[in-house]
Amino acid sequence: MLQDLLATIVSMLIVDPLQAEMSERLARVRAPQAVIADVRTCAASSLPKLADRAMAEPLWVVTTALDVWIGRTAPEAILGGTTAQCDAAVRAARVYLESRGA
Repeated sequence: MLQDLLATIVSMLIVDPLQAEMSERLARVRAPQAVIADVRTCAASSLPKLADRAMAEPLWVVTTALDVWIGRTAPEAILGGTTAQCDAAVRAARVYLESRGA
């Protein structure tokens, strides 16, 4: 029950805003829809691992959520490394974001 609650909080405060920001930036640089879809899938698949981290490190949720909301942390920094799928999606997204200055 507590883990479900934390997963919901992590989703609302961290994963959803990160996914939205990445999708917006990728759309702005006209990245292929496949890359944007991969980032969305990555965000969804990263939730269990991020929720586990939230259980182990409650302060991490607060600091990360704050960093996300004020824009101090890039979405790639949090989503990258959560799963192998996310690593590939973030690498593909970075190609478009870096080459087009987003």
